[in-house]
Amino acid sequence: MIIEQYGIRLKRVEFNDIELIRRWRNDPTIRKTMEYKKRISEEMQKKWFQSINTPFNYYFMIQVDDEPIGVLNCKNINLEEGYGEGGIFVWKHNAGEYIPVFASLCFLNVVFTELDIFNKSFIKVHKENKKAIVFNRSLGYVLVPGQENRDFQYYVLTREDYNRKSQKWIQLAEKLSGDLEKPKFWGVPGPLNLDVINEKLSFQAS
Repeated sequence: MIIEQYGIRLKRVEFNDIELIRRWRNDPTIRKTMEYKKRISEEMQKKWFQSINTPFNYYFMIQVDDEPIGVLNCKNINLEEGYGEGGIFVWKHNAGEYIPVFASLCFLNVVFTELDIFNKSFIKVHKENKKAIVFNRSLGYVLVPGQENRDFQYYVLTREDYNRKSQKWIQLAEKLSGDLEKPKFWGVPGPLNLDVINEKLSFQAS
């Protein structure tokens, strides 16, 4: 499955991608920002991929001009309650300061609007990551009650708040990228996708 918007391509992670992800995930500058801070072995990475390569978890390589620069994910999808938990990390920071913003907008536009899967999106952010907190609050994320004293805190975004607060970011993304279209996404229907995604992919292919 591939998603494109604002000059960003999100390509669903495949087995051949996981060693590159592991190498960057083990980089000290990235590892120190993560909740799990130990080094990840090749075997651990393979087991991780097996655990997340399901219809309820979507991990994407973030690509700019065909170069992988980070990973965006949505995991632990709950269709009954209409939510998933998102995350992102970027290892090539000179690719552009707005790349994480554009990648996030691209994905949220799909799940909130094009696929209509979610009513809410959750993220977990370290309390000292002020830059991420400011950005996510500007999208409409709010701190979940009871998280105030935790190091890693959950924030929640409703579809209504996203539609209301994301417009300035979307206008900036459109202006800088020159892309005024809706997100494009395509792929081959299969058992690793949710039914609603397979239906959409089948419709687009027909």
